[in-house]
Amino acid sequence: MANETYDYEPFSETDHSMKEIADAIRHKGYGKDVREAIAQGFENLDKHLSGIEKQIEDIKDQKDTLNDIFK
Repeated sequence: MANETYDYEPFSETDHSMKEIADAIRHKGYGKDVREAIAQGFENLDKHLSGIEKQIEDIKDQKDTLNDIFK
């Protein structure tokens, strides 16, 4: 069995990269810090998905505009 080393430093509520969040989920020693990392991961994912949805809507609008122009 591998020797696990846990990190007992608090996981702050700042903006972390997805890599930092994944590392925290794997290595934090306290459940509250793991939960915070998971929550931040979902918030980060939601932010990125919202950006993608906005880009898709912009592309659809551009397509509709071009369709109107070339009718």
